[in-house]
Amino acid sequence: MKVRAQIAMVLNLDKCIGCHTCSVTCKNVWTSREGMEYAWFNNVETKPGIGYPKDWENQRRWNGGWRRRKNGAIEPKQGGKWRLLANIFANPNLPEIDDYYEPFTFDYEHLHNAPESQAAPVARPVSL
Repeated sequence: MKVRAQIAMVLNLDKCIGCHTCSVTCKNVWTSREGMEYAWFNNVETKPGIGYPKDWENQRRWNGGWRRRKNGAIEPKQGGKWRLLANIFANPNLPEIDDYYEPFTFDYEHLHNAPESQAAPVARPVSL
């Protein structure tokens, strides 16, 4: 049987310190193939909110979910493998670049030059 499902994890953001260890761990598991060096499958976001990319959980907008055929098999609402293959270069069901946030990096200068204190210094995120 070919598994066609998704895996998710829920993290308690009350304990999140913004280190992205969860993102790096997820990346190491899912991006071991050549050409996947820049792919990120874990997005750190807080809820309630619109999600990442914008409004991603709106199944109607993105034509997401599954439908059951008459024979009992399930098929993605976007279509079977031939339809998905036909849309590989121009898929109308995917978000556009404006639906994503800007890329970010960290302020390592603040981390290196932080004054001595009881709390550990933090590399603050900075939008590029």
